[in-house]
Amino acid sequence: MKLSTRLIGVDDLVKLVNLVLLTGRLKNAKPVSLLLIGDTETGKTEILEVFMNLRSVIWANDLSAKIIVDEVAPQVEKGKTHILIPDLLKILGHQKVVARNTITMLNSIMEEGLKNVMFYGTQKEFKQPVRCGVIAAMTRAAFRAREQYWKGIGFVGRCILVSFSYSDATKLKIHEHIRKNFPAKMIEIITGRPTRVEIPAKIARRVQDLAMAETPFSTGFRLRKQLRSLVQAHALYRGDTKVKMEDFEEIKRLSKFMNLDFHQI
Repeated sequence: MKLSTRLIGVDDLVKLVNLVLLTGRLKNAKPVSLLLIGDTETGKTEILEVFMNLRSVIWANDLSAKIIVDEVAPQVEKGKTHILIPDLLKILGHQKVVARNTITMLNSIMEEGLKNVMFYGTQKEFKQPVRCGVIAAMTRAAFRAREQYWKGIGFVGRCILVSFSYSDATKLKIHEHIRKNFPAKMIEIITGRPTRVEIPAKIARRVQDLAMAETPFSTGFRLRKQLRSLVQAHALYRGDTKVKMEDFEEIKRLSKFMNLDFHQI
């Protein structure tokens, strides 16, 4: 699928989001979640907007725990794989108890899934645990203000943290791009059908080594599973159902963004 975009300099980040969405097509893995973190005016929302009309996503400008249970979960049961939240700060701007309930519900839907939900005096039961991935964007300052609390409740560990910043050279390119009235370009987005992707033991070991080298927040088990799924997703990105070493090498290259180092582009 080819889509038009006016973004420049963020091809790697667009690809990362695409790969995270493809993890929702893996029959032998859970969808990966991603938190995109950058300063203001760095195009975070625009990166997610590239994918807003895909059939597999739920575009959410605002959310609450009740909406997740009543509206989002039924859509996930019908095949949606990811919630895209272009500005997580808008959700966090609600009353404190409302915002915390929403994060708690996102925590559940990303990991163990929603099954028997007791909420505001009502009960809702799903036939099978309802799971999906979450891809959200927020500013560096907003993340730092909540980092310790989110680590404490496990929200951070459920998402791959992707941070970035602009170099002076890229800023100049963007200003030039604006001067030229934002000329568009076409980019290739890969969707794919649900399938199983085989990963050879040798490459699985390389994934393990990469996860252990990334200084995880706790045991690193979740990070290993996330990286494994991304490697499998890259095979799908290539149109293959078996992982090759090139898939691992590409995820290893992209892992420069999977931290809070705010790697410059």
